[in-house]
Amino acid sequence: MTTFKLQKPEEEIRRVGFVLQKQGIHERIPAQVGINIDVSGSMEALFKTGAVQSAIERILPVALYFDDDGRVDAWVFSEGDRMASITPVTAKNYDGYVDREILGNRDLADIIGGRTDYGPVLRSNLMTYGLIEEKSPGGLLGMIFGLKRETYGEETRSGTPAINYFLTDGENYDHEAAWQILSEAEHAESQIYYVMVGIGDQNFRFLREAAKTFPNVGFVSVRDLGEFVGSDDAYEKLLPDELCTWLKHEHDDEGDDHH
Repeated sequence: MTTFKLQKPEEEIRRVGFVLQKQGIHERIPAQVGINIDVSGSMEALFKTGAVQSAIERILPVALYFDDDGRVDAWVFSEGDRMASITPVTAKNYDGYVDREILGNRDLADIIGGRTDYGPVLRSNLMTYGLIEEKSPGGLLGMIFGLKRETYGEETRSGTPAINYFLTDGENYDHEAAWQILSEAEHAESQIYYVMVGIGDQNFRFLREAAKTFPNVGFVSVRDLGEFVGSDDAYEKLLPDELCTWLKHEHDDEGDDHH
């Protein structure tokens, strides 16, 4: 199986910069980078072969290029509310990350396995970046029942756009809930772009439709994850045209004091 092992981060960072230059981005645009990792039952083989570890190591240079903190914010998810934010990936801890932080993490025992839902982890991303705020609606009912109203916002807590990679090999069961979250975020012009990586032979109807519908969602079809991250054009696929156009738009808006 073709795969990727991060050995010279500085060299990979330069490669990321070269790909962006070809897309017309000639100066560094600050961005936060995150990754959502499907840990449902069907992903087991991809963890065992090291493909997920390789994917993390391929995505890390993107974060090292864009993010002042040089970190990849990380989440794992499976069924329903079974998801968690885990230790960010950095240049200091990426080696052995999957075995240590996911497979060997006892706190994730109840999350790994099962089927696949997207909504809860999407919501967690937006909450983490400050793109969803919970507010009390006020009034007597709000006081009695502790009701909360969610408000979707445009700007992240740091004011820096977020790029979030989404690795999954399965169709989700919560189409309506996940679609509603993506729709609300797009309507609010939230500063987050999703690169949805669909792995394997599934049709990924939901992800394809989301990419067609929302300007801040892209879809990459990957038959073999190991071969994908080990290919010479991996960065071109991880940094697609639409994402680069979105980044330039966010940068231009920032220059116009829109954020």
